[in-house]
Amino acid sequence: MFYFAMGVAAPYFPVVLEVRGLTPSQIGLTFTISNIAAGLSSYYIGRLSDRVGRLKILLSSTVLTAIMYLLLALISNPYVTVAIFTLLMVGMGSSNTVVTAYSIDALERAGISRGSGFGSIRIGGSIGWIPGTFLGGALVSLFGLRSIFLFAPLVIGLSVLTMRGLGEDGRFRRRDSGNATSLSLLRGAPGVLLLTMTLAFVANSSILSFLSLHMINTLGASPLEVSTAFALMGLTEIPAMVYLGKISDRVGRRPVLLLCLVAFPVRLAISGLSPDKYIVILAQALNSFTFGGLYVVSIAYASELVPERMRGAYMGLYGATFNAGGVIGGYLWGSIAEATSYASMFQYSALFSLIPVALTGVSLKRQSREVYSAPVAP
Repeated sequence: MFYFAMGVAAPYFPVVLEVRGLTPSQIGLTFTISNIAAGLSSYYIGRLSDRVGRLKILLSSTVLTAIMYLLLALISNPYVTVAIFTLLMVGMGSSNTVVTAYSIDALERAGISRGSGFGSIRIGGSIGWIPGTFLGGALVSLFGLRSIFLFAPLVIGLSVLTMRGLGEDGRFRRRDSGNATSLSLLRGAPGVLLLTMTLAFVANSSILSFLSLHMINTLGASPLEVSTAFALMGLTEIPAMVYLGKISDRVGRRPVLLLCLVAFPVRLAISGLSPDKYIVILAQALNSFTFGGLYVVSIAYASELVPERMRGAYMGLYGATFNAGGVIGGYLWGSIAEATSYASMFQYSALFSLIPVALTGVSLKRQSREVYSAPVAP
């Protein structure tokens, strides 16, 4: 239900900012500000959940999200809108961080593999996202932009009620989790993964921040066609989350991560080069790799790199990589779009997305050399 509400409203985040009078660069700056706030809060909220438990924090952040959706519908002042949007991103980011850590905790206690297990849990978000995007497009077409921000908090309110069915075993919380520092989580493989995901999310932010504006302003797409593109993202990521997670359980995380990252330059190049809005819509099916598989496999990999007592903090840092990508990419891509065009901006982002591909390829090659050169036990 949380992702159902996101599907209704999220495709129109940049649109509502534009309607409130912001330019493309100001929209990018708004995403930058909100992502900085969300990234910082994700880390500290994750650390707090290591000490006091996941469910209390999850409840608070979800309620905050619902309130900010409602205010976004009621307030029209552009400066206040930026502040509300920032708090909305903080609530969404914190909720995602804590529910991810909670899910991994539950899988670990149940003895279920993290690749296929987390993929099976996370498809719930996609199942909610798909009908949400279609409903959002229909609501905007029939009742206007404000209607989706009035509807979303009602759905999130229902999601809060379902938390009564969740439980948490306090024995799994570690008293020494407060000793975890961000520096200790940035060394070695955990740090390389965070850097790779930050670069990937810089590229991905061009889609999240500006695809809807590109389709409407450049390609002449309707609200329903915009919703179709975002619905296709959710639809195609469902099988990817399950099957790519299972494949990574068998062949390893890094080879599957490399496969997912290679899809980025293809998706972004098509989005920028094609003058046909239907081809651009179809290109969003590659979200199955660039988000579905990438997210599930990287979370499974991340959960294996750190102990449970530091999991909330590390998932907070992981969440911060998404926000850091928005911080860098939001203003970067917005400035490029304003100086050139949305189409050109997507071509530049396609070139940028080759960097995390190269980084992962080098990491995988180094791993292969280490395995090959390891001495064989007699």
